[in-house]
Amino acid sequence: MSKNSGFTLIELVVVIVILGVLAVTAAPRFLNYQRDAHLSVADGAFASFEAGVTMYHDKWLTEGEPTGIVDYGEGDVYPSTTGFPISVNQPPLVPNNNDNIQIRGGDCVSLWNAMVDTDLAIRSQHSGSGAVLPSEEQIVSWYTSSNECYYYYYTPSFNISEPLPILYYSPLTGETRQAMEMASSS
Repeated sequence: MSKNSGFTLIELVVVIVILGVLAVTAAPRFLNYQRDAHLSVADGAFASFEAGVTMYHDKWLTEGEPTGIVDYGEGDVYPSTTGFPISVNQPPLVPNNNDNIQIRGGDCVSLWNAMVDTDLAIRSQHSGSGAVLPSEEQIVSWYTSSNECYYYYYTPSFNISEPLPILYYSPLTGETRQAMEMASSS
């Protein structure tokens, strides 16, 4: 008498059910790790920018609060009236009707490149479609009506319909703040 060895149909079904339960409970945890990793990259990049702004301001103070270029970062970085970086390679824009320095669209992108040494690609929001998303670059920047720069962090692993990490920076006060906000898409 020859005896076949192998698994019965019931044993195979039990193993498949166990693997299915494990996949359902474990998969969301592993998927969140990728999102958490990207949020950590955004936090690190934003913290690096904030540290660059602080070091620039400290350098401005030690140089005697100059009105011209402060030797810090990449390019010729100009200070605002309060000593925080406001423009790169061109003097800040001062309108004739008041003494408030204005931010130009490209200033925010130039400031990021001057203050942060990173492999993250950056673009102006208004280059291309004029929208934040979709984007091939991880950082998308422009300025607000209240004279602040903003920097969205995006990777394709984020859903277009979910809030993205964003950093706001005010060159007039040096204040930065991070948030999670919805971005515009085309």
